[in-house]
Amino acid sequence: MAQRQHFTPLERLALALALLLVIAVAGTAGFIVLDKLSVIDALYMTLITISTLGMKATTAEAISTAGKVWVMVLIVVGGAAAMVALTLLVGVVVEGHVRSILGRRKVNKQIASLENHIIVCGYGRMGRSICQRLRQSKSPLVVIDQDTRKTAQAEQDGFLYVLGDASEESVLRDARMERASGLVAVLDTDAANVYVTLIARGLNPKVFIAARAEQVESESRLLRAGANKAICPQVIGAARIANILTRPGVVDFMDFAAEGLDLEAEQYHVAAESKLVGQTLRQANLPSQAGVLVVALKRKDHQTIFNPGPDTVLQADDVMIITGRTGSMARLAKLYP
Repeated sequence: MAQRQHFTPLERLALALALLLVIAVAGTAGFIVLDKLSVIDALYMTLITISTLGMKATTAEAISTAGKVWVMVLIVVGGAAAMVALTLLVGVVVEGHVRSILGRRKVNKQIASLENHIIVCGYGRMGRSICQRLRQSKSPLVVIDQDTRKTAQAEQDGFLYVLGDASEESVLRDARMERASGLVAVLDTDAANVYVTLIARGLNPKVFIAARAEQVESESRLLRAGANKAICPQVIGAARIANILTRPGVVDFMDFAAEGLDLEAEQYHVAAESKLVGQTLRQANLPSQAGVLVVALKRKDHQTIFNPGPDTVLQADDVMIITGRTGSMARLAKLYP
């Protein structure tokens, strides 16, 4: 089996402390044996000798010739050991700092290469849950938070991050706001989310922005600031509880679709060059060809057609809301790439 060639920083730190402890214990024991000093006096003599602080003349006269020889040995050996320990300690600190700088540069380089990513502003409980959900869709993510503990948690969770205030334009630029496809604002206050939304919309007019509203009346403010969707968790939570009580079958159906267990519910963008453009739903025959049902159709002008009829003609930039068994979306994408 291959042997390790290097100690980890933690191991080197432990080695430095162990070396100092061994010298202190050996020095104390030497003074106890040679000059019959108490443990406290022996430890005191050891520490002032290793630290090269020196001792008073009266203290030097109180120890024997053997004790003085032991002092000289400690000065040489203990001083050298102290220098080695100090070097190890400094090395651990400097290496950690350098590693942090290099690691940050690597993260910045990765962020700089992103396109069509999603920026999550705020890595609290909701922000972290959103990131975990988005990870399942393999969407590239960048977290923004000004709390070092939260960015450290984001890094530990495997997400790219920018440390800073998301309401500052420079911080959003660092997260490549201009090239992002989506932004989620889940900061601590509605005012902060409104401000982030305003700046983000100015930097990227096409980005899709979803923002949390702590108060119901803040939803309209967020929408006016430029958010595509404003979500009030307490309203959604209340509606879900009511639906569970009154329409449990519908809730179970939607949960299955969202989790992608036996059923998929997805959206499919009809590109301008797609072969679907100009065809009716009857001609496309998607249930037979790909195993999907089109439950809604969102037009380029934001008009939404629910349960479109078989004679509905598909147009460029239509967004089809489809449902089907797991794997249906992949078959559709393969048929109409």
